[in-house]
Amino acid sequence: MKNTNSLLTKSAILLISMMLTSSQAINGVIPQIRDALGITESQAEFIGTLPSIMIVTFIYFSNAIAEKIGMKTSVILGLTFVGIGGSLPAVSDHYAMILFSRILLGIGIGLFNSLAVSYINLLYNGSIRAAMLGIRNSMESLGQMVLIFLAGVLVNTRWNYSFLVYAVALPLAVLFAWRVPALELEKRPVNEKKSRLDPRVFLLVLFSLLLVLNQIAVSIRFAAIAKAIDPNIHASLYLSLTPLAGILAGFAFGFAYRYLNVGTFYIGILTIISGNLFFFFSGNSVLMLLIGLFFASFSGAWCLPYIFDNIERFTDPTTVTTATSLIFIGCNFGNFFSAISMALIDKLSGSTTLKAPFAVFAVIFAAVLLFSVRFRRKNAV
Repeated sequence: MKNTNSLLTKSAILLISMMLTSSQAINGVIPQIRDALGITESQAEFIGTLPSIMIVTFIYFSNAIAEKIGMKTSVILGLTFVGIGGSLPAVSDHYAMILFSRILLGIGIGLFNSLAVSYINLLYNGSIRAAMLGIRNSMESLGQMVLIFLAGVLVNTRWNYSFLVYAVALPLAVLFAWRVPALELEKRPVNEKKSRLDPRVFLLVLFSLLLVLNQIAVSIRFAAIAKAIDPNIHASLYLSLTPLAGILAGFAFGFAYRYLNVGTFYIGILTIISGNLFFFFSGNSVLMLLIGLFFASFSGAWCLPYIFDNIERFTDPTTVTTATSLIFIGCNFGNFFSAISMALIDKLSGSTTLKAPFAVFAVIFAAVLLFSVRFRRKNAV
C-alpha cells in the first residue's frame, strides 16, 4: 500500500481536478475556429458545449464503470481520453474530427469527475480530508486559469495548436498511476436489497445546481453590466482573474472548517446572497460589481467542499459515490441552464434591466439559508 500521506500522493489526487473544467479551455479561440473552418456561429459554439453533454452522461455511468474496472483504472482511462482525445484537432483540424475530439474529452472528464472526490473521501479523514476537499475545489479554478492562459499562448502559433493544452492530462495520468493506490468501490452483495438514496441527497443536488447556475449567471452578465457603466472597462481581464478568489477560498477552507464547521457552509451561502445584492444595487459603481463577482467566486469554494465532506452522514458505502456523481451532474446542469434561467426571469418579471435576475437569486438563497438552518437541527445539512 502506497503512503497516502506523502506529498506526491496527495498532489497526484488533487491535480486531476485541474482537468475537470478543461472543456472551457478553448472557448476563447472559438472565433478563430469559426473563421478558419468557415462554419456558422452556432456550429462553432457547439464545439464548446458538446463536451458537457458527454460529461453529464458519463458521470451517470461512471459508478458502474468504476465497479467493473476499478477506480484507479477509471481515472487513468479518463485522463488518457482527455489527453489524447482532447488534443486530436492539433493534428487534424477537420470539423468532424474536432467534434469527435470533444466527445472523447467529455467522456474522459465524466469518467473521473466524481472519483476526484471519492478518492479523497475514501483515503482521508478529519481535518486532512476537509483541507484536501477545499484544495481540490481550488484546483478546478487553478486549472481553468492555467489552461485558458496556455490556450491563449498556443493560438498565437496556430489556432488548432490551442487544443494541445489537453496533453497536460497525460503526465497527470502517469503521476496518478505511479503514486495513488488502487481502490474498489463498495459493492452491494448480490442477494442484498438495493440501498435507496436518502432524499436529502436530492436537496443537495438541487442546491449545487442553483449555486453553479448563479455563479455562471454572474460571470455571463458581468461584462454587459460593466460595459453599460464604463464602455472602456476590460471585463475579460477581471473575469480571467476571478478564479483567484475561488483558489484562495479553497485553500482557506480546511483551516476555517476546523473552527467553524457548518459555519463555513452558512458563510458560503451568505457570500452568494451578498454577491447578488452587490450586483443588483451596483448602480454606476464598477467596484460594487467587482465585489459581487468576488463573492460569487468565493461561495462555491466553501459550500461544495462542506457538502462533499458531510455526504457520508446520509449515505452508506454503496451509495456515497452515486450521491457524489449526482451532485456533479447537478453542477453541470446548473452551468447549462444559467443563461436560460436569466432569460426566463427577465421574461416573467418584464424587466428590461440586466440586473433583475440577481434580486431573484438573492431571495432564493436567502430562503435556502433559512431552510438550511432549520434542517441543521435535524441533521439534514
